[in-house]
Amino acid sequence: MSASSDFTEDNADSLAAWSANAAFWDDAQGDGGNFWQRELVFPPTMALLESAFGGGPVLEIACGNGNFARALAARGLRVVATDGSQKMLAAAIARTEAVGGDIPERIRWQLADAADAEQLEAIPERPFNAAVCNMALMDIAALDPLFAALPALLKPGAPFAFSVLHPAFNQGPATPLFIERRETAAGAFAYERGVRVSTYLTPQRLDGVAVVGQPVLQPYFHRPLESLLGAAFANGWALDALREPSFADNPDPDDQDRFTWDDLPEIPPVLVARLRHIP
Repeated sequence: MSASSDFTEDNADSLAAWSANAAFWDDAQGDGGNFWQRELVFPPTMALLESAFGGGPVLEIACGNGNFARALAARGLRVVATDGSQKMLAAAIARTEAVGGDIPERIRWQLADAADAEQLEAIPERPFNAAVCNMALMDIAALDPLFAALPALLKPGAPFAFSVLHPAFNQGPATPLFIERRETAAGAFAYERGVRVSTYLTPQRLDGVAVVGQPVLQPYFHRPLESLLGAAFANGWALDALREPSFADNPDPDDQDRFTWDDLPEIPPVLVARLRHIP
């Protein structure tokens, strides 16, 4: 793994951006997450973790406004949900309390920066039956601390599932979608739609938006699969499941009047993976 695939010097920028965007992000995601989360991210992630839902607690890294933690709690699971932004945690707590019922009682919230080994090691209620990190590894400046700390937090053989923007196809602001028109031999027009990838192998910081209108840009940390999975392999993790969901079966009804990932059913914008630590 290239040493440049960790961006430790940018960690403060990432945490500051998420704190600045916390209220806007919470409003945009609502109680159950946005369409991408509900259709592309949560179902395969739940499926990959299903076998570990045996009564023990689940650890969530970078929980955002708590939508996945609430989904786990709704299934009767106990959850420790962590995030590196106190403002994001405050939004998650307020929204969860507003949901009511017994869901708030099943979730414990913990401030923990996923790029800080000491904060991760201080997480209580171990060992966990499973850990999860949804659509956040590309927002975390350094992955080595997370992959190094998780084994001590999990039961032996317990899974860690994560989802990210697909590194090969969706690097956020670095991978524009395109439509090209060409004339056929018969004189008709044919249209080709795709995503333009001009760089891939070089890890890099990119600044963009997660939701249009958010107050400040946020850092994205692009890592090719060699670097992303290499950080896990270097710390003793093995990959045992992979999903590449697309909008092939269920396009976003709000996107019908514009060109989006819904128009690329053969290209997965998200990658979901499951890892297990090998002692």
